[in-house]
Amino acid sequence: MMEIDMPQLRRPSLSSDWREKKWDGGGPTGVRRSVQTLMDLIDPADPAFMFISAELQRAREEQGTLTMEGVREAVDAGRRRFTEHEAHVAASAPGRIPASIVYYARRADLVKIGTTKAPHRRFAALLPDEVLAWEPGGRQGEAARHQQFRHLRLTSKGEYFRRDDSLNAHITAIAEQFGPPDPTWPTLEGLEAKPFTAAVLPGPPLQPELATLKAATRLFGIRYNTAQVWQHRGKLKPFVVDDGGIQLYLLSDLKSLAEGRRNVA
Repeated sequence: MMEIDMPQLRRPSLSSDWREKKWDGGGPTGVRRSVQTLMDLIDPADPAFMFISAELQRAREEQGTLTMEGVREAVDAGRRRFTEHEAHVAASAPGRIPASIVYYARRADLVKIGTTKAPHRRFAALLPDEVLAWEPGGRQGEAARHQQFRHLRLTSKGEYFRRDDSLNAHITAIAEQFGPPDPTWPTLEGLEAKPFTAAVLPGPPLQPELATLKAATRLFGIRYNTAQVWQHRGKLKPFVVDDGGIQLYLLSDLKSLAEGRRNVA
């Protein structure tokens, strides 16, 4: 079995056949502006790269060859998912929630103010629409909040309260002070939503090295006509068409096809 080594590139490959002359005082400098933009967008050094890569792969499966605008949208979506992932990890970090809390749980238009030392078990039994906020505290803290918002209490001894501006402001302030609820706490909202997967890292990222078809065939010692046949049969498609209409290919796609061809041979 013959294996082909991938070129050790950290950024998209730049080949002479798609350089653009940008004159600055007498000589060509740099590369096509659209290609430079693409290089900046798909950067393996970006902390969000794995999520950007996953979104690019998803977009490619759905759309085929991407436009630069499609790449930008996928990059933005990947960065949003990375931000969600970071927030999810921080919110569910061990030790962030104290041993006893006073919680504010929404049920329709009402808020239940209660206390618990076992949030997962308590919310699994209660199954509120959502947990709005929490703060450190026990029975005394719960009693103090019941007294503070007694004018909103649904019944004289109950734990459900109507909402008004004062309670809403208090919940917002508590959430800002102590951080969001643990996203793993059971709620109806969580059950009805799509499974949250941001805490799970995406699979292996795509290799972002890019080149024109001519440059890629040279790198792997493939005849250009052979690559054109792969294109005609639908085995090979451009990854992106830049703003100038130039088609760029993932080197990993060419590598996979070349290895398969040589293994058969």
